[in-house]
Amino acid sequence: MGYVGRLAEKNDIISGIVNHESRITNHELYIMGKKSYRLVFLAIFLFLIPYYFIWADTLGLQHTFFVNQKFDKYERTQLSATLKQITGKLYLYVEDNYWNTLNSSSRAILVNNMLSLANEFENNIYLKEVQLWGSEPNPGVDGDPKLTILFEELVENNGGYFDTSNGYLRQQAEKSNQREMVVVNVETVLGDVGLAKTFLAHEFQHLISFNQKDLTRNIPEEVWLNELRSEYSVSHVGYNNTYAKSNLERRVAEFLESPSDSLTEWPNKTFDYAMVTLFGEYLVEQYGTAILTDTIHSSLIGIDSLNQYFQSKGVYERFVDIFMNWMAAAYFNDSSRESKLGYLRFDLKKIKVAPQQKVFLSESFKEYSLAQAITDWQPVWFEFNLGNLGGNISNSIRLDLKGNFNEKFYASYMAFFNTGSVQLGRIEFVGGKAVANILNSSDGLNRVVVMTTKGTKVSDFGASEQAGLLSVRASIVETKKAEASIIKDGSLIRKRGEKEIYVIWGKYKRYLMPGVISLYGHLNVANAIEIELEVFNSYTTSNYIKYLNDEKVYAVWPEGSKHWLNITPQQWDASGRDWGAIFTINDLEVNYYKTGEDIIR
Repeated sequence: MGYVGRLAEKNDIISGIVNHESRITNHELYIMGKKSYRLVFLAIFLFLIPYYFIWADTLGLQHTFFVNQKFDKYERTQLSATLKQITGKLYLYVEDNYWNTLNSSSRAILVNNMLSLANEFENNIYLKEVQLWGSEPNPGVDGDPKLTILFEELVENNGGYFDTSNGYLRQQAEKSNQREMVVVNVETVLGDVGLAKTFLAHEFQHLISFNQKDLTRNIPEEVWLNELRSEYSVSHVGYNNTYAKSNLERRVAEFLESPSDSLTEWPNKTFDYAMVTLFGEYLVEQYGTAILTDTIHSSLIGIDSLNQYFQSKGVYERFVDIFMNWMAAAYFNDSSRESKLGYLRFDLKKIKVAPQQKVFLSESFKEYSLAQAITDWQPVWFEFNLGNLGGNISNSIRLDLKGNFNEKFYASYMAFFNTGSVQLGRIEFVGGKAVANILNSSDGLNRVVVMTTKGTKVSDFGASEQAGLLSVRASIVETKKAEASIIKDGSLIRKRGEKEIYVIWGKYKRYLMPGVISLYGHLNVANAIEIELEVFNSYTTSNYIKYLNDEKVYAVWPEGSKHWLNITPQQWDASGRDWGAIFTINDLEVNYYKTGEDIIR
């Protein structure tokens, strides 16, 4: 199922209007010769309104269509087709060469199947998709509310395609058919009309997206997200309700065959569709269809539109967090532990991807290094099995990850224990490097799965994206050493060679004045962990505090004053501030600071 996008230049649009103006002007001169000024005014008025072709096709009309050479079975650029049926919303054209090869019986079957397809479109596909996504261009470039379906012989395994150029005037796109249309594989319609309905549901979303994005907002959607919505449309109209032999079942099989395919890179292969299908189903299960409908009406596209949606809904997670959660769900797939860790639909619970590499560590094989080329938003899983070491709590595992400092890599891990408990954590990169120590315990650490991807690019994805090399080393280390190297929430730290003390919480550090430290009996400066500059800088500095029993949030200034952020939660979100940056303090520290002016923006 192909999607072809072509953007028209503004100059081409202008030239189209000028040509139309010239015809009006000639008519105007003729009328002026008759001295009919009323019609002169009418001609000027016509110049001011948008220019449309307005036609209505008639049954039996033979028409030459431009077609896409990439998808056409014989690599044609044009073909002749005849209008075989007209319904309430559709013109149904069949390419003449194919029609002429059929006997009378096959022709009758094809016509009957086309009418069945048209009936399904008008009474199911059209109604449900327009309600979900919004309207297609209507009446569109040709001024005719009917859509055209061209039944064409396409390359093997291609069910249909949509070409944006057809939605423009020929002055804007040279090979435009100047009508709202989609193409469906005619051989599929003859052989399996049920499958053809799936293809039509998919391609119709592309036509709607063209209207909602390209025409209305003058910005084309990222291909991967456009295809994701089209694949979800198949579910929305009901074709995946019965899982057996459905499009969804087929996509699951394709995904499990090649799960490490980039979500955003789009060479238009079968695995690309499988990837967006499974990620789309996960998105809708976690956030509902609104995440797809709101973003199709956004002036942003792709990852940016999804992040805008999360922010507008008060969701602290962003696209990268959702993608990492999905990776955990695709491997573990047990929503009973936590909804984000698996699919909710019963038919999808059997999805469990196989890691790209599986390594068994032992007393005689305590360390293993690997390297993996990863493109943007390509999911990769590595499994490190501790085997018989899991019962020895003196052994833990250390992970060292390293990539180019110019690239953005993201990683998380899942640790599995013999008791059945599971631990999920993020691995933070600093300067292209990341370290994580996963501690053994009496539960018996059994295996650790590293999930990683590259997210350097967030837009303008093409058919071939540049990969970045990531190296991963897993080592068996003494548990005591691993424990000593872990900086836990609430730990005191100081930069190597410096005296200033900070407290850690999550990804944030907060400076503590000497007088403040003494207000907490359990804090001891002597226990502050001295860390290297790059690790110190990996924590973001925060000066936000709140008392345990008070909702007021203050900003602490260096001279020792506190300032109430007298703003609404909505203003807080809009400012880009993070709720996770707020440190909870005791009453002694609250009263330690003098009160300054409120912050009102």
